[in-house]
Amino acid sequence: MFILCDFDDTAATQNVAVLLLERFHPGGWRAAADRFRRGEISLAEYQEQAFAGVSAPQEQQAEHVRRAAALRPGFVELAAHCKREGIGLGVVSHGLDYYIRALLNENGLPHVGVQAAERSPQTGTYSYRWADPACGWYPGNCKCSAVRAHRQAGHAVLYAGDGASDACPAREADFVFARDVLLSVCRAEGIPHRELTDFYVVLDYLRTAPTEARS
Repeated sequence: MFILCDFDDTAATQNVAVLLLERFHPGGWRAAADRFRRGEISLAEYQEQAFAGVSAPQEQQAEHVRRAAALRPGFVELAAHCKREGIGLGVVSHGLDYYIRALLNENGLPHVGVQAAERSPQTGTYSYRWADPACGWYPGNCKCSAVRAHRQAGHAVLYAGDGASDACPAREADFVFARDVLLSVCRAEGIPHRELTDFYVVLDYLRTAPTEARS
């Protein structure tokens, strides 16, 4: 079994990207957000344009994340359970790896894998190592390909997410833990799921689901 989890507003209790933008580029990123909402630019283009105005070094940003952001209740306990039981756990995100790792490391979780966008601290350039030209979220990372890769390796895949970009991987996962927009999608499309209020919900599933569902 492998558990894949979105980061902003899912593993983290808030959108950490917005937390950083509000601290280090207040107001200046909103024009890009409006253009993205109108469908004029891609999610990757929004992110790059929004963070273009952030001049603070990545370590200063990471320090702010460590002080101001939080993981959703139960995530640390879930990670410990997965480590004990040999269950894979990874974060898949369109966000930036350095702020994701900052919060994971702050909570003693450097072993949790991260598939996210990367921004060079030296040049400010972006790379999307898990991009797929066939993905509707291209040029950003493709969350669906992560689900497919683990399923092709023979794992049942549980997916946790909250947003529109989580709909595709949710459709391909074996079971979903959903909140916000994704919860509405799961209800409308009949995708097997539980509401993600916290990660104790996932722990409860792992402890009570039939054995075949946990293989």
